[in-house]
Amino acid sequence: MKIEYISHNPGCRSLILVYAGWSTSPSLYQDIEITGWDVAVVYDYSDLSVDLSFLEGYNTVWLFAWSLGVRMAAASLPPEKITAAFAINGTLSPVSDTEGIPPKIYNATADNLDERNLKKFQRRMTPDSDVYHRLFERDFTDGEVLSLKKQLYGIRDLAAPNAEIPWRRAYLGCDDRIFPFQNMERHWKHAGIQIVKTDGAHYLPLAEIVRSVIPDCGLIAKKFSKASDTYDSNATAQREIAGRLAAMLDSLPIPPRPKILEIGPGTGLFTRAYAGRLKPGTIDFVDIAPVQPMHLAETERYFCEDAEKWVRLAEEKYDCILSSSTIQWFANIPEFINNCSRLLRSGGVILMSGFAKGNLGELDSLRPSPIHYHSPEEYQKWFERNFYDTSVLTEEITLCFSSPRELMMHLKHTGVGGSAPSPGISPSALRVIDKITYRPIYISATKRK
Repeated sequence: MKIEYISHNPGCRSLILVYAGWSTSPSLYQDIEITGWDVAVVYDYSDLSVDLSFLEGYNTVWLFAWSLGVRMAAASLPPEKITAAFAINGTLSPVSDTEGIPPKIYNATADNLDERNLKKFQRRMTPDSDVYHRLFERDFTDGEVLSLKKQLYGIRDLAAPNAEIPWRRAYLGCDDRIFPFQNMERHWKHAGIQIVKTDGAHYLPLAEIVRSVIPDCGLIAKKFSKASDTYDSNATAQREIAGRLAAMLDSLPIPPRPKILEIGPGTGLFTRAYAGRLKPGTIDFVDIAPVQPMHLAETERYFCEDAEKWVRLAEEKYDCILSSSTIQWFANIPEFINNCSRLLRSGGVILMSGFAKGNLGELDSLRPSPIHYHSPEEYQKWFERNFYDTSVLTEEITLCFSSPRELMMHLKHTGVGGSAPSPGISPSALRVIDKITYRPIYISATKRK
């Protein structure tokens, strides 16, 4: 296998790793780009070995594997290096009558492969001739065709993978003419992996999928900055969450005049909610967008930065770390929790809220789960590694709307579009939705001594 970087930035610690579809080259993936992430493509499966030492430079790796690349990723990647994995129109059993390409069809493709049949195969991958001519059409040498034939045999004869890649979601095209849709659906249902059905063909634009699931810090900052003037008057659920989270401080062992780190204060909704309960000596605020002065402590410092990166690099020690409705945006939540633990003094307290699986579930039919929300059980496991007295609670807050426009305005004025329909969706698309349900998750824990 070969590796080629699409983008490579010195010091970057986050990687989008693409395992390409069989017979495709890195040029197909040139439009994948997310601020703050490197992008690398693994392709050419003629040699089934690959030097993955480059992964050691990353602490966050999101895998996107397409077609036969799903099987190759499982065969070659160390699961412990993968933060999250997404399968696109492929399975871990690519040659199968029930969970992949039927062996008769797969073997016939390999046995009869020549340039003409290869072009026919690639045409079948695409939704129409325009996409084929624009992205795929080219001539192949005899040597390339022979190599691709050998790759098919090699992939077919691979032993079953020994380790489990942390697959989060499988994107399946209902019009796939390479992998039968029913077989893929059966495979991922059996594996217990969330399935996102699309109307697409075997080729699905990976750049769109990547943008829909990886939190783009620049986009998030832009949306929340734009909504800053309207947020407080429209954030009904977030205000309720902030109040309940602040009330939890009363039962936590926080010393007098504590040194506090608040992550994602935004407009100060949560800060104002806990202001009457704490008399901090020092507060550091970290937010991806500019924050107005809070005037709560004698010493206040403001950092306009990506909180995940800031926490990883910080060396301060705190008595308490607070955050409301923010943690769900982070790309590597377990690492973030570990870094928070490192910044807390022995016996220090962490109190956070985020959102759990099913959040804004009414909107999934319009834009299927663009954010992967984690379960309470996952949060419990991650926090218990470094904390004791860990409490993880969830609830539901339902907001009702009198019209689709009112719902659209709520999403716009609170800036939660990152977990909701895109601005291009008209109010008429929401006509069957008259309510949305927030599923906040509340977490409190004390650092182990």
